[in-house]
Amino acid sequence: MIGDEKKTHSGVNVKKKMPDSARSHASARRAMSTPLGRRVENEGNMSLEQKLRPRGVAEWTAVFAAAALGVSVPLRIFDATVLFTYHPTAMSLSFGALMPLGAFVALKSRTMGLGPERLRLMWTHAALQTFAAALAFGGLVAIYVNKNIMNKPHFATAHARLGVAAATLTLLSILLGALNFKTLGLLHHVPEQHRAAVKSFHRKCGAGAVLAGAACIATAIDHPAVAAFAGRETRTAWFALLAAGAAGMARVATRTTDHRGVKESIKVEMGKRARHT
Repeated sequence: MIGDEKKTHSGVNVKKKMPDSARSHASARRAMSTPLGRRVENEGNMSLEQKLRPRGVAEWTAVFAAAALGVSVPLRIFDATVLFTYHPTAMSLSFGALMPLGAFVALKSRTMGLGPERLRLMWTHAALQTFAAALAFGGLVAIYVNKNIMNKPHFATAHARLGVAAATLTLLSILLGALNFKTLGLLHHVPEQHRAAVKSFHRKCGAGAVLAGAACIATAIDHPAVAAFAGRETRTAWFALLAAGAAGMARVATRTTDHRGVKESIKVEMGKRARHT
């Protein structure tokens, strides 16, 4: 029971009941700081690396699946003498690993207040997404040149068209992210009434790039060119990692959105109490 202890003159301890507003405030704070099924941790005493560390099944699943997919595809497929293999190698590292991990860092940063720690996470997010975009560009160049050599048409399959969509959304997300990043000094060129829209569009383009990239990988796993390098068991494992990573990331995104909602409800409640005092 939430409340403070107070002694009567007889020496007996009794509970003093909190007002409803204070009780809801305390409950909201607990909900905000503690995932279901986990003990309360004092985040004020934690380092940035500890705060960024995955917690719970969903976060560990998202991180492990991205890392495993990004590492296992190049290990199984890459052959320095075969131009085609540069394409799945670069794309698995980009859309399979770095981009989801960059999105994970951004989602974790949303649970933190403004300050130097969040700024460090934003730089980490930007670095991961920029590196992912560079790898994706390299992968696109490799497959374009390979198709020219093989005298095959470009952008003729669903996989290729998804790749174009993923690349376009990635480019838009990076440009909007740079525009929205106050530290780079570009945001002052955007009228204040449009800044929230820029941030929202950046996030939507980023989420769309991750989803389109995952769909692109899914359509490539059973491609004959990939099957020539990886057996059925390996490709089934890649499908499982892709699905597990998507499910884990979706759960992390939902949880951080709920967290922000609780934070906003606390601000509203505190504002109401301040106006009444």
